[in-house]
Amino acid sequence: MHESNPDKFLDEIVENVKIERKKRGISQLKLSQLLEFNSPNYIAKIETRKHNVSYNLIHLFKIAQAFNMEVNDFIPSQNKK
Repeated sequence: MHESNPDKFLDEIVENVKIERKKRGISQLKLSQLLEFNSPNYIAKIETRKHNVSYNLIHLFKIAQAFNMEVNDFIPSQNKK
């Protein structure tokens, strides 16, 4: 369960976003612009999980809209082991 390991939960969300980003051929730069960041460095930090940064709900909402998905599509299933 993710309740006992929130870092793993966040890692999986980040990985799910990264997979969908790459499927669509979207660069870190383009994603950073979508999220209104000035450079892709923040996306790189998120995707490598450096400095303990992650997407927040607003980020996930904007990404889901841009990818024509639902926010919950990025959330790992509790049934996965």
